[in-house]
Amino acid sequence: MIRKFFSPPVFDKDEDNFRARFINGFAWVVIVLLSIVILGDGIDLTLISQDLVLLGLIGVQGVALYTLQKKNLFISGLIIITLSWIGLTYQAYSADGVQDSIIIAYIAIALLASIVMSWTFGGIVIVASIVAIWAFVFLESNNIITPTQRQSAEYARDLSFIFIAITTLIYFSTTSLRDSIARANKSEEGLRKTNDELQELNQSLEGRVKERIADVEQANQQNEKRAKQFQAIAQVTRAISTNESLETLLPRLTSLISEQFGFYHTGIFLLDENRENAVLRAANSEGGKQMLERGHKLQIGQVGIVGFVTAMGTPRIALDVGSDAVFFDNPYLPDTHSEMALPLRISGEIIGALDVQSTETNAFNEEDIEILSTLAEQVAIAIQNSRTYQTMQNLLEQAQKESGTYIQDAWRILQSEEENIGYRVDRETIVPIDMPLTSAEIKKAMRSKQTIATSGDNATLAIPIRLRNEVVGIIDIRTPDEHQWDEDEVDIAEAVADRLSLALESSLLLKSTQRQAEIERITAEISGKIGATTQFNSILRTTAEELSRVLGGSEVLVQVQPNILENNKELKQDRKPIS
Repeated sequence: MIRKFFSPPVFDKDEDNFRARFINGFAWVVIVLLSIVILGDGIDLTLISQDLVLLGLIGVQGVALYTLQKKNLFISGLIIITLSWIGLTYQAYSADGVQDSIIIAYIAIALLASIVMSWTFGGIVIVASIVAIWAFVFLESNNIITPTQRQSAEYARDLSFIFIAITTLIYFSTTSLRDSIARANKSEEGLRKTNDELQELNQSLEGRVKERIADVEQANQQNEKRAKQFQAIAQVTRAISTNESLETLLPRLTSLISEQFGFYHTGIFLLDENRENAVLRAANSEGGKQMLERGHKLQIGQVGIVGFVTAMGTPRIALDVGSDAVFFDNPYLPDTHSEMALPLRISGEIIGALDVQSTETNAFNEEDIEILSTLAEQVAIAIQNSRTYQTMQNLLEQAQKESGTYIQDAWRILQSEEENIGYRVDRETIVPIDMPLTSAEIKKAMRSKQTIATSGDNATLAIPIRLRNEVVGIIDIRTPDEHQWDEDEVDIAEAVADRLSLALESSLLLKSTQRQAEIERITAEISGKIGATTQFNSILRTTAEELSRVLGGSEVLVQVQPNILENNKELKQDRKPIS
């Protein structure tokens, strides 16, 4: 508690704590010294005024200490310096003036002001002190102040007290300086240690950065590789949507895969009809193309990793070391050092294999299997789509051929029944046409299957009438005056031609269906009459009569060859019963 009473308050900044220690130490030392002086004077009425000044100085120190405890550092320093200087000046004035030993205390006040306040404030105190000294000289010269002859002991006492005060300031200054130097040394040592740690950390970070850069470069290379792989998969995916035959699709896929993935050789094998061999159907390398020419094939489950993959249905990687080295004994592909084969599946069924080969050792890993398996799936889908497209094309061609034949037959029937093949309208006159009309524009439209338009005098517009992609007629439009056909007129004429084609096709189908129904009716009617009797002669006679009636009274001969009947009798006689 006592120590706390005599100790200065603690501030956040070291500089404030330093100044607070100075004020606190100086104030208590001055209080003690002045108290000793007052007690030493005892009860001497001649020294009453001096003791009052000293008590005032003690009070100033107390006020400064109180203000310091309230953490008003600046106010405390201002009070102790200003009021102490005023007290010292008054003491010198009331005593011996410039010859008073108290004048030396100006040095202590100036030193305290420089330390506690600032060098500027200390300079002001020095200037004020010098002015005060010369003022005392002036007053003494004019006999306003009369110095007294003091005893040596008193003079020595005052000087001792002043030196003690100055020594106190010097002590606090040197102590603070030593503390500052110690803190600086400690800070320097800490800084050196921190620098060493930072240097070690910097070296460690440099190593980590290098490792990270290497990892990033490796990751970038890996990402670039994966980007090319996914780009190839995307292009293969786009190939799925194209309608190509296997003969053009498979070579394009092998070239695409080889270019995007950087493979030395890419081959696509498909199983034969008997599912006994995997037949090479496409390859991008020169050696692979030579293998294609000689009909290269591998027996399923017996030869090479392609045979293994097509038999087991799982991807496989082969390296040119150990037991896998035997797979690389291929004179057509001498530079192969790594190979991977992946099955091609459609709906769970193996249809072939995708074979990729590289000139690099250990070029494939498990991650590549995942990527290339996706690629193999897309290749299989593309193959299946191509096969489906080819099948649909064949069916479409067959259907078009059968439909064309059907339409042609119906068209011939319709033409045989109709006398007119068209109509010609000239203003309000309608004239039937029984013979086809020809012109240069009509012939050109029939050949090109396109609309032919000529403008100017006698403008002509010839639009072909198409039936199942075959031109079966023409719409010929002519104007007697000069005319320029615009797009709207051409569009209207072509739209009418399209509707006419649909109407003709519907008419043909209706006519054909009606004719077929009539044939079925007549056939059923004749069959009913023939089946109404069981007599051999009646059957033959009824057949001849009905055919003649249906065919417009044509002569009809229905007979059975006699020798056929005789042969049948002989055949029956030669047969033996089966026991």
